[in-house]
Amino acid sequence: MHKEMRQMLKRIFLSAALAAILLPVPVKAGAAEKVSSEKMSRLFSTLGIQEIKKRKEAPGFTLFNLKGKKVSLKDYRGKVVLLNFMTTWCHWCRKEMPHLQKLYDRFKDRDFVIVSVFGDREGARVVGPFIKKSGYTFSVSSGLLDSTGRVAGIYRVTGTPTSYLIDRKGKIIGWEVGYREWFSKDARDLIEGLLGSE
Repeated sequence: MHKEMRQMLKRIFLSAALAAILLPVPVKAGAAEKVSSEKMSRLFSTLGIQEIKKRKEAPGFTLFNLKGKKVSLKDYRGKVVLLNFMTTWCHWCRKEMPHLQKLYDRFKDRDFVIVSVFGDREGARVVGPFIKKSGYTFSVSSGLLDSTGRVAGIYRVTGTPTSYLIDRKGKIIGWEVGYREWFSKDARDLIEGLLGSE
């Protein structure tokens, strides 16, 4: 009887040990996953984003947001930033905005922010009502007004939308010109990878 009991306990112990080895370790909710550099490069390419291998610091700037508060790019140091140059009248910008909103909703509780730089010459008089009516929350505090085009000039923006990806250290990771489906699986995987890369 004692021999049978010992064998049963031994089987239970071995099963538990084997399960501990084979079963995946649960990932903490909200934790970013590591993504290989090869996969990251593939995602950049698939999305049509020019990946910057030799990263340089993103040019600093300060603009007023829609609440009339001065905001600097360096205020977002420590976060992954999607810097998006847009205007309210731009067809492709408008088409892109719902995707940006979904992306913001997915990652807003993590170290990710969308900084929207509006190039409308009329400034807050036009941008404010547009954002309020549209209900987009991704640019309520990080929607910045560049009515003179000064910052767009610094970033050599020739058309909207134009986007830059900036890492937590404030360095440019990549850039692209034109409409993107920012909530596609590849885009979500890219942001996930950037959040887990540092």
